[in-house]
Amino acid sequence: MNQAHWWLASALACVAAGCTEHVAPTARAAAVERMQCDHSTAPGDDVRVLQRTAVLSAGPLYSHVVTKDGSEDRVTGAKLIVRPPEGVSAEKLTRLLQCHSAQVLLGQVDSSRFAGDPYWLPDAWLDIDVTSDNGNFAVVLRADNIPDGLSVLHRATAFADAHRGMSDP
Repeated sequence: MNQAHWWLASALACVAAGCTEHVAPTARAAAVERMQCDHSTAPGDDVRVLQRTAVLSAGPLYSHVVTKDGSEDRVTGAKLIVRPPEGVSAEKLTRLLQCHSAQVLLGQVDSSRFAGDPYWLPDAWLDIDVTSDNGNFAVVLRADNIPDGLSVLHRATAFADAHRGMSDP
């Protein structure tokens, strides 16, 4: 069954069963790992690129939510501005980060190898997207809920503080 059919079958089964929860983080991670990871390299090879990437800044990512009393902005994650690693496009970095996140969540990569790693959360899924930003890359890390979003922001801020001035050799 290909990726699109798997997601459609999962969604239809969920609707038929009346469930309201999202797909389990490990199921999402397994699907991403199959689609995004370069299986010709060993899991965890991406850690070297991530460890050497210079972080210029980190800040909150907000979503605007309408409430019964009006509206408010809520933290849903973080946005890191990083220097592009040598020879790595925004698309390749997106794929690398998504693969890394999936492999750590699935236990294929030892999370202790990359201290303060902001690109994954235990028992949670992060949507990761990388775009060009004035010669640098903007890495958006979005969680499914506010507590996870705050955790991502905390981890990303600490990571940025530890990786300022680092450079990709």
